[in-house]
Amino acid sequence: MSGSGDRLVITNGKLILDDAIVVGKDIVIERGAIKEIADRADARRGRVINANGNFVAPGFIDVHTHGSFGIDLVRATPEEIAYLQKRLPETGVTSFLATAAGIRQTAIRSTVQSLQDARKRPVPGAQILGVHIEGPYLNPARSGAIPKELLEPFDPSRCDFLDTIEPPATMTLAPELVNALALIDELTRRGIVPCGGHSEATFEQTVDAVNHGLKHITHLFNAMSQLHHRSPNILAAGLALDELTVELIVDDVHVPSPLISLVTKAKGFDRIILVTDATAAASQPDGQYTFGGVKVVVRDGIARTPDGALAGSTLTLNRAVRNLREFTGASIQDAIKTVTSNPARLLGIDRKKSKIHPGMDADITIFDDDMIILATVVAGRTVWQSAPAPHQ
Repeated sequence: MSGSGDRLVITNGKLILDDAIVVGKDIVIERGAIKEIADRADARRGRVINANGNFVAPGFIDVHTHGSFGIDLVRATPEEIAYLQKRLPETGVTSFLATAAGIRQTAIRSTVQSLQDARKRPVPGAQILGVHIEGPYLNPARSGAIPKELLEPFDPSRCDFLDTIEPPATMTLAPELVNALALIDELTRRGIVPCGGHSEATFEQTVDAVNHGLKHITHLFNAMSQLHHRSPNILAAGLALDELTVELIVDDVHVPSPLISLVTKAKGFDRIILVTDATAAASQPDGQYTFGGVKVVVRDGIARTPDGALAGSTLTLNRAVRNLREFTGASIQDAIKTVTSNPARLLGIDRKKSKIHPGMDADITIFDDDMIILATVVAGRTVWQSAPAPHQ
């Protein structure tokens, strides 16, 4: 493993640079950042990763995950969070938002604090960027797997719990709830990205929310009222409004493949963000797990509550990219945007992450044509490599 202060060279790869695939160039990394994109003859010093003709992309960013590898982020110990960080690079993820869902407002402060404390601990793995708070300001009629008794409207006189949340961060809320616009104003003022979801908002209510600062729609189609041609709603707004980016869980369970194609035609690939919405059951065998405080059962890789509601997913981000390409015929460049530059732009970190450019953080994912992850680099450190190792 190379330390963050070492010189590292990634050679013999197909570099995904913006909208182009470049060969015959090497990435030179020093002190955790990309120093230059060099001709191979100029890059001979330092440790070398030979990509062996495979794709070399910016590191993948997951802005909506509840856990994986048996770890539930809401209930995890510091050691369990560190274990998850070490395992996520196997799926190409180099950074993520830790999602806290199914918690009361009174518990947000302590939950957020524990997750942000984990962000500050050095771990050779995926970096915790910040938090995504999913609730409690959600519509009980569209609560999904989140218990209805945990949901409540926002009280503008009680904002101090938001002091704990450090950007980059996001919060999912239902725009139609009482005081929702005041909450969006408050989040925007604090640099927290407001997202619409778990909602029955009308088109007009969503437009009002956008005018106040709503930026994003959480897991489009899921946990929201469905589209009716005479009653446009939050789903229609997500598809129609260029101001909004939209999340997709591309596992062919949460959203069937024909609708994935529809969304790509409506939004283009610059306004789509792939997420896993993964739970502790991701990358684990079928069985019983928890989602926050809710018991879920996983059969055939599908997680549901006892009453049959979908409870997150067992998806990994590299599989989501592979599925997107299979379902839509997307180019590798367009598919990679949905897990790199698009989420980085939403979070306002696109000047440091999501591109292979000099001066950017050296977060790199190397993978083959089947989206199998071969090596992952975080801040210039090789934190994952498959066997046979690509390292020379």
